Amino acid sequence: MKLQDLTIDQFQRIAALEFSPVLTDYDKRAGVVAIVEGVDVSLVREMPAKGLTKRYKTIIAEWNELPTLAYKRRFKAGGKWWIPTVFTDELTAGQLIDLMDTDTTDEKKLVQNLHRIMATLCREGGFMGWFPKKYDGASHQERAELFKAHAKIGDVWGVVSFFLLSSESYLKVLSDYSKHLTKGMQAH
Repeated sequence: MKLQDLTIDQFQRIAALEFSPVLTDYDKRAGVVAIVEGVDVSLVREMPAKGLTKRYKTIIAEWNELPTLAYKRRFKAGGKWWIPTVFTDELTAGQLIDLMDTDTTDEKKLVQNLHRIMATLCREGGFMGWFPKKYDGASHQERAELFKAHAKIGDVWGVVSFFLLSSESYLKVLSDYSKHLTKGMQAH
């Protein structure tokens, strides 16, 4: 299986292994290959070291190619069509509020919150999978879990990358301003 075909959940599990300071390189490699191949880690540990290393290097090469993925204007996950919002000026107030509650300050936090970010950026496609329905903040957690279990990295990585790169400075200013307002409200 290719890295782009993994669900957000599988990708997050791989990232947790890769970012772990307590696992050995061998344990990381075996765990990553087991997740990608969809097999128990004990089977991977039986592989010849050369074969394990080769497969792991292929997976890491695919990981390094993720930034080159273009965003998709719509994709299917959990049996539904989803239409992402990639430009800040197209976000609804509800989406903006939900997005500001998500920490995206470093790669580790970005990956841990990937399903929440996608739940914020995406609206279900209406008629024939086109025409996004109204954003529903009340079902954010439900959407996040749907994306975690069913959305493929190849479908979502380009969306998140494009959005965060294009809106980074705007979100920083907005977050700082919101914190300033909150402090002022607490003082009164």
